[in-house]
Amino acid sequence: MDIAVVRDLLDKQLVDRDGEPLGRVDGVVMAYTVDAPPRITHLELGAQTLARRLPQPFQGVLAALARRLTPRGDAPYRIEASRIIHLGRKIKIDIDGARSAARETERWIRDHIIKQIPGS
Repeated sequence: MDIAVVRDLLDKQLVDRDGEPLGRVDGVVMAYTVDAPPRITHLELGAQTLARRLPQPFQGVLAALARRLTPRGDAPYRIEASRIIHLGRKIKIDIDGARSAARETERWIRDHIIKQIPGS
């Protein structure tokens, strides 16, 4: 199957096997060998990956915020390309989103920031 990486993957909404949103594809990891075409191995999510796509000085600002406000620090979340179930307007992947580390930042922000706001 031929895939136009930028058109078909980057910035597309990811959903888990139940259709629940997980975020957007911020980066693509590829592997290559001398005797074969490149192949997609992982999809990456996270502000750290997104920051690498931005021009300076935005890159440094977003990367610093991501290090400070996410439990993973500099480590993006990677999903194996073999878990892709369907490519379309949304990319469906075979994982349980509720227990996935893809929602780790969302849970951290909820527990450490949102819960501190009175009335939340």
